[in-house]
Amino acid sequence: MSLNPVRPLADKIRLRLFSGFLLGLVFLSGCGPQYTYPAQTVVQSIKDISLKEYQIAIQARVVGKTAGAIFYVEDMMDDQGQIRREIHEKMGQVMQAVTRVALSTDKPLDYAIVIARDRKNLNELAVVRSIDDTKRASADMIGIEESINRTIFRQGKYRPVKGRSNVFALKEITLPHFLAEQIVQRIRFGAVRETQAGTEDNIEDKLLLVDGVYDVADGSRIFRFSTFSMRSETPGHSILEILKIASAVLKGYQFVEYDQIQIHDYLNRQKLALDRETVSHYQAKRVTEKDLLERFLTESQSIQEAFKLFGFEAPENVPDAQ
Repeated sequence: MSLNPVRPLADKIRLRLFSGFLLGLVFLSGCGPQYTYPAQTVVQSIKDISLKEYQIAIQARVVGKTAGAIFYVEDMMDDQGQIRREIHEKMGQVMQAVTRVALSTDKPLDYAIVIARDRKNLNELAVVRSIDDTKRASADMIGIEESINRTIFRQGKYRPVKGRSNVFALKEITLPHFLAEQIVQRIRFGAVRETQAGTEDNIEDKLLLVDGVYDVADGSRIFRFSTFSMRSETPGHSILEILKIASAVLKGYQFVEYDQIQIHDYLNRQKLALDRETVSHYQAKRVTEKDLLERFLTESQSIQEAFKLFGFEAPENVPDAQ
């Protein structure tokens, strides 16, 4: 599991992308007795809408219940090293094409993903959306801020496949993995907002590395979250903040298909492991945070092991926490 620091740029990216996406929601048609896009036409329909209505040439695929689209540009960065506004707009337009088709087809689709790549610097942006969340947002069942929080935004680098240009390898998205990634994103963006609200003097103290996965091992379905926080706080605080967000997300989606939540705080060498029943009691406020820490908080790995986990070379003079 690799841990990534929060990035303030991500907040700007998601707001720009989502503003364009929301504008298109009112034009999306819902599913009815007659489907506009039969199952066998989904991929081509996404391509046609993107090209004819937005003049964007894309590749499209469907894997399982995930519909995806990808497009390439020569360079997505401007002279100041920021992502150009037109890239955000194009991603919003392609997402509108994907969701329009997904909402009016007889093919079962649960997720939509749009990816933008640039050939010059190998940058990649992606936005992932639940089709059900799109329906809820369109029906005003969830607000704009919650809709943004339920949309996953990724940024990074991609690795071209030698001898095969513009390869679009799409992996099916499933609900537990979608929720794990969403929980991590909410934690990171929350830390970004705290940092932006602080002063320059305390920004370094708010460094936060966090990651999380949904894992099935030995028959157990586990959400695992890891953090390495340099923020000034009492022991157990980081763990409880992650628990609050994870609990709220799982409750919001009414997701119970898991056996345990594990949260590791590697700086303080602490681990909190809760089974589903205990999390349910916490969600119903039948158990306090103090009780959880007293009953379930245990010692985790050493700081030396944490450095290795993060991919850093561990300094010889860094002692383990006592």
